[in-house]
Amino acid sequence: MRIEGTRLAAAALILIAVALFVGVVLMVPQPPKIPDASHALTPATFDDLPGWKADDVSAIAPSLLRQCARWKWRRGELADAMRQVCTDLKDNTGLDRGFIEARFDVWALQAEGPGLLTGYFEPTYEGRRQAEAGFQVPLLPRPDDLIDVDLASFRPDLKGTRIAGRLEGQKLVPYADRSAIRSGALADTVDPIFWLADPVDLFFLQIQGSGRIALPGGEIAYVGYAAQNGHPYRAIGRDLIASGAIARADMSMQAIRQWLAANPVEAEAIMDLNPSYVFFQERKGVTGAIGAAGTQLTPGRSIAVDRRVWTLGLPMFVATEAQGSDPEIHRLTLAEDTGGAIRGPRRADLFLGPGDEAARLAGSMNRPLDLWLLYPKGLLPENAVVAE
Repeated sequence: MRIEGTRLAAAALILIAVALFVGVVLMVPQPPKIPDASHALTPATFDDLPGWKADDVSAIAPSLLRQCARWKWRRGELADAMRQVCTDLKDNTGLDRGFIEARFDVWALQAEGPGLLTGYFEPTYEGRRQAEAGFQVPLLPRPDDLIDVDLASFRPDLKGTRIAGRLEGQKLVPYADRSAIRSGALADTVDPIFWLADPVDLFFLQIQGSGRIALPGGEIAYVGYAAQNGHPYRAIGRDLIASGAIARADMSMQAIRQWLAANPVEAEAIMDLNPSYVFFQERKGVTGAIGAAGTQLTPGRSIAVDRRVWTLGLPMFVATEAQGSDPEIHRLTLAEDTGGAIRGPRRADLFLGPGDEAARLAGSMNRPLDLWLLYPKGLLPENAVVAE
């Protein structure tokens, strides 16, 4: 977390604010902690993974190598084991099924009914560095007065639970919501890093968490997640279904966007139903989206998961059936990202990369999911259930 000039004095009050805050358990609504029983893990084998022998597992090598820098500084048995995997990978000629099978055990997620796999992508929207006619929608950076708190630092049972707010005297209070920010709550204190043409572009950029800004002269700027205002994410697709605006059978990202474009008067109020607001930073020296784990994502191989349940940086195998004309997905992935809508042990969001085809797949992907965790050989993951 950055602490800059005007925030140094405020930082001294954070411990007091958080102590009070945790004592009353969360002023900002947060999803409840996932009960342990909901994600029990039982031993499985590689033969249990559908399509394992046909999958090109070497495709996760770029992501796994990028994660090695993170494991280098972590502590504990898991980090030690993953560092050894990284050493072996760097010393090896390549990553194949034999490499994975020799170093990982398979653990099956035991849960009633299938999970859910959705998709996300890296959009490209036209923008400007300065406001001008036709580009009046601000893309905001992290405000200086926004404070992030990882509650696990204060109570281990709140692992994965984070809050955000601002100091009001000696009290940590909720940050402005989407409606307030859109109405100008930060206009006098935060300078936009880019200006977009369409508020719907901003809305979908915030849902995806990263993207590309097409600037005049062919320049492409990469922007990524910097912070979030602490309010829970709300999927407006459910509201549009409930109101009858879009039929459940027709629901997709594309359908939502078409409805918002066709109903500009109602669009702002509908988007404001989602109080969550994401702030961005320009990322230089990269050529793609960066996930919550701090590394560049690999299209088709990186997934977002609920970090309250899963440890980022570990391999996971996902399996779904075909959807329409799109084929089944049976592949090894790496948990590298999170998302406001990704809640629970049986949820994953597959990163599909940039481009129109990625957008098409992401917009309609909504498939039953089976999920397995790959954990370093000989170690027991949290919630492991083994026969005595």
